[in-house]
Amino acid sequence: MRKRLWLLAAASMIVVGLVWGPVSAAKDNEMCVPMGNIILEPLTAEAKRASVTFPHAAHFGYSCRECHHTWDKVSPIGSCSAAGCHDVAEAPVDDVGQPSKDRQLQIRYHKNAFHESCIGCHLEIKRENEKLMSSRRPDAERVAPTGPTGCVQCHPADY
Repeated sequence: MRKRLWLLAAASMIVVGLVWGPVSAAKDNEMCVPMGNIILEPLTAEAKRASVTFPHAAHFGYSCRECHHTWDKVSPIGSCSAAGCHDVAEAPVDDVGQPSKDRQLQIRYHKNAFHESCIGCHLEIKRENEKLMSSRRPDAERVAPTGPTGCVQCHPADY
């Protein structure tokens, strides 16, 4: 009986050490990376489409800087809609109400930034897959999964 209690206590200490050790170390010198889905919310209540559920872990094969392009690899990664990044909530227009031709302003528009980055990457993967499939190489069967490129694939239709 005493041996069982000792083994149970030792096993509990090991489990606590395995769980809390990395957590306390992470607080000091590591970044916390979201493992599941991240909900990407529109910046305005008047959005025409619903929020997007982004599978963060499905993108771990890519460099963090593919999406977090201003990250210095040291500081915590901030929100994409933080001030000065992609924080414009409405489509920018010029003095006569036409879409602005200012590239910097257009990419600060939250919707444009995500659509260009996400859909652009997915279309690039699709093009590479098509080249590989048309090459008739033996490895052409193993193409990378292509992400969504249409509205309802990302935004639930029941909005």
